[in-house]
Amino acid sequence: MARPTKADDPDADRRRVLGIDPGTRAVGWGIVERRGNRLHALDHGTLKADAKLPIERRLATIAAGLREILTRHAPTEAAIEEAFFGRDARAAQRLGEGRGALLLVLAEAGLDVTGYANNVVKKAVTGVGRASKSQVQIMVTRVLALEVPTDSFDAADALALAVCHHQRPRLPGGTGLPPRLTDAIREAKRRPRGRTNR
Repeated sequence: MARPTKADDPDADRRRVLGIDPGTRAVGWGIVERRGNRLHALDHGTLKADAKLPIERRLATIAAGLREILTRHAPTEAAIEEAFFGRDARAAQRLGEGRGALLLVLAEAGLDVTGYANNVVKKAVTGVGRASKSQVQIMVTRVLALEVPTDSFDAADALALAVCHHQRPRLPGGTGLPPRLTDAIREAKRRPRGRTNR
């Protein structure tokens, strides 16, 4: 029996990326699939854990939520934000613990995982490495043609991670963006810069 070819399978070229914005109380997630030259947001949201719970209970809650997302959406790969080591050592430790729990679940699922620095993701989506969270949310809404913006910056950041991952292999030197993303970035750069509330 002949093996099916890409021409026989319309889903053969589809990449379904899970973007994850890590945390220990709120974890943003978003599923973005490529179909031909178009990117489509399949679903997104925020996993939340009660801040009053001990860290191990919060991590267990988030891990269980991630497993349910993996079962429901069956992504082919994942992109997660790299840990940022700022002045707050305690916050960095907590973020590292959150990433560790998420990475374990992704490894159990057999997914290839790529980490991206925050400024790399922002530049891939907005064209500016120091864009605000609101600017990222606006651009993600445009690029993915969302009917309404995400209900949290965490989910917007997760979708941005997935978009970044889709674009990076096609962007040696920063070129080759799909038309919708190119147009959105060009339009954003044309607008006068004003003060933004953060």
